[in-house]
Order: sequence, then structure tokens, then C-alpha cells
Amino acid sequence: MDADWSVECAADDPLVVVPWKNAAGTITYIDLRAFPDALTEIPEARESPALAAALRRWNQSDSPIFTAKCDLWAYPADLFDAEDLPGFAFAHGGYIDLIQRAPHLFASFPLAEAQLRRWTEVARSLATPNARCEWTLRRAWIAPPEHAPDLPSSETLYSKGFATTLYVWGYGASPQAAAAAWASALDCLVDPVLTLGEGYNKVAGRTAGMSRAGE
Repeated sequence: MDADWSVECAADDPLVVVPWKNAAGTITYIDLRAFPDALTEIPEARESPALAAALRRWNQSDSPIFTAKCDLWAYPADLFDAEDLPGFAFAHGGYIDLIQRAPHLFASFPLAEAQLRRWTEVARSLATPNARCEWTLRRAWIAPPEHAPDLPSSETLYSKGFATTLYVWGYGASPQAAAAAWASALDCLVDPVLTLGEGYNKVAGRTAGMSRAGE
């Protein structure tokens, strides 16, 4: 799979916030860890079985990550960006915000960046044609559970760390072919995200524990 990564953590870059609401207050964050059946309330998940499957798995109790937000879109070649794969008539894309559950991993830029690099390396090894992905590291704020679903009024109530926005695109000669390529690519990423996340968490946790023991 064509894959790349980037870091967008400047003050004016998009910020991942949990919980969140849209400007009109009509769409809000859904905690799929606590309420897995609420997956049916997410329009994009109802539209796409592949997205629903990824969200379900990445938010299960044994997952080292959870998701904050997602979206889907489709567009023709005349709207392609420079990064889109050439030679196709249509693209189907989407993103999912991924957040580490382990507090020390969530709070550490070096560990978050290292995880993002590993995800990118594995994505590049996948034999997934007509698709690409990008992993973007962002600043993230998470409010304590007692404040959900209402947003805290004070910035100081948030835990501050980092999240990864995973973008996935599929390409094809028709909208249907592009959507199928996208779904296949996303499906191929579900297990690597979990396996690498779990293994990396264990290594990082052991390293952190050794450092504390030597203090």
C-alpha cells in the first residue's frame, strides 16, 4: 500500500477533542467503548460495513486504542489532489481519529511519533492495490469521563496529548470500484493497528516501569 506519515501539531492545526460536538450541537462524540450498540447512530458506519467493523474492533475492551471521530467522502478524478494515485477515474476516502488508551503513550510525543512511523512501515508492506493511506499526528485533548457528554468549560480540565488521524483512500474506474478498494485497504489495516498498538504498549510500558524502578 502506498503510505506516508506527517506531523501537524502547530497551534493553528486541527485539534482532536474528546468529547466533541458540531457547531449546531446536532452531532456529538459517541463513546463506543462504553456503548458499542451506539455504532448504529453513526451515519458513516451505517453506510459502510467496513468502517463499522473497524470502529467496532478498535473500540473493544481489549483494544489498546479508541476512536474519536470519522468521516467518509467520494470524488471524481477532476477533484484529485496531488497526492492521489494517477490513472483512476474515482476515489473513495475517509479518516478515523485514533487515540492511545495508555496515559503515558497518549501524553508522549516521542512515543506517539514512533508508533505512527511503525504503522506507516507496516502499511507499506501490505499488498493492497489501488489504495493509499496517511497517518497524521495531531494534538489531542481528552476530558475526564465525568464531563461527558458535555464539553468542559475550562481548558485546564482536559488531559493533553496526541492522537493519530488515519486517512485511507481507494481508487477505481467507477465509484463502486473505488469504494471496494477503500474497504479492502481499511480491512487490511485493522489487525496491524491492534497488534502493533498492543505490542508497542507492552514495550513502552516495560520501559517506563524500568525507569521508575531506577529512580
